[in-house]
Amino acid sequence: MAQNAGRPAGRPGTRRKRLRMAVAVGAIALGSLGAQANAATGTAPAASSGTAPAASSGTASGPAARAATPWTLRTPLSETVSREFWGVAATGAKDAWTVGRTTDGDAGSTPLIRHWDGTAWTDVAAASTGGKAARLERVDASGPDDAWAAGTLDDNASAPIVLQHWDGEKWTGVDHAAAPEGSLSFVGDIATFGTKAAWLTGFDWNPQSNAQVSYLERWTGAEWRRESLPAAPGGGEVRPADITGTGPDDVWVTADAVTGEVSVPLLYHWDGGGWTVREVPTPAETSTGWSATHAVAAGRGTVYVLGRTEDPRAAGATMAVRWAGGGWRSLPALPVDEANAAGADGAGRLWIAGWAPGDPHTVLSRWTGTKWATEKLPAEVTQHSEMSTVLGIAGVPGTKGVFAAGLAGCASDPVQCGLLVSRDLR
Repeated sequence: MAQNAGRPAGRPGTRRKRLRMAVAVGAIALGSLGAQANAATGTAPAASSGTAPAASSGTASGPAARAATPWTLRTPLSETVSREFWGVAATGAKDAWTVGRTTDGDAGSTPLIRHWDGTAWTDVAAASTGGKAARLERVDASGPDDAWAAGTLDDNASAPIVLQHWDGEKWTGVDHAAAPEGSLSFVGDIATFGTKAAWLTGFDWNPQSNAQVSYLERWTGAEWRRESLPAAPGGGEVRPADITGTGPDDVWVTADAVTGEVSVPLLYHWDGGGWTVREVPTPAETSTGWSATHAVAAGRGTVYVLGRTEDPRAAGATMAVRWAGGGWRSLPALPVDEANAAGADGAGRLWIAGWAPGDPHTVLSRWTGTKWATEKLPAEVTQHSEMSTVLGIAGVPGTKGVFAAGLAGCASDPVQCGLLVSRDLR
């Protein structure tokens, strides 16, 4: 997003990131995040990590769980309906969106959209998906009359991705080309910087041949059109992933250049007239290379890139670097096993969310400029749910504040409770 599923087995990159998120959500539904995903014939391939540590007992308790935190729970954990929040975006203190899905037993899932007006979160009707089960996974907004949401159908059949646009009055479905026959479509990311400056990444995957076609598209004001990126400096198939930026002429896109089993992280920049590309520095050489999983703009010309390696001999190894025009700066390893979400707050400070070793609840960590400062979720979450995950982080322009969205494993059915928290907001 302008701020803000699985790859073939053994190969790093976008589909692994997507599957790890899906595994996290599914595992919370099952009440067990300790197990690794296993590959299954005819289904999206497995990720090597991305699950939270298993809880040692039902709900969190003790001094750590009760520790004071500057984060505030914005909506009660509902135990009357199963909800998941996958993404969040804000244009100001009185205009924010979160998207996901609501699941109701045999009725399946329906897209979920909620809006923040500065006082409360309320449901807003999504555009129709023709009666098909669907979820929205990404959302971004450039103003009160321009927001985009993207997701997929939940039927595991060949179908186009789900795209919806907000014009200030209602959400409307927007057509997108379907994947080739036999392939499944997935969303990578979506970002908007104006009515004719929206960007989308995604990929089509054929489960029979394992072939993947990744793409970057731009909204012209009338249709989504494919964009060509410059070739990777060292060769390889370019697979665009995360999108961030500060405006129509300052857009960043991460990508992986994939050659065989090895992935090289790249960072592309759009200045309004053309693209430049740079290889992202990595901490060490690994057998599978490194994958860029998140990009976060912290001001014009400044961007953070986060990533990880799939090398089983370097399990849990992460990377974080900052580009500030003149060159790269390496940050210490992430304080979590992987960043499930990343974003900048209204003051431009980098935040990440992930699981710390042995903790079934997500923690949120801020880069202070010299170190990572880690904070827990509110006690209303950690003491009243078995586990949790944050899937989206978005700063609130005009404030120092930030929203985080995700889900928690509630103690009773339905087990998936939507999670919305904030920091430094009234």
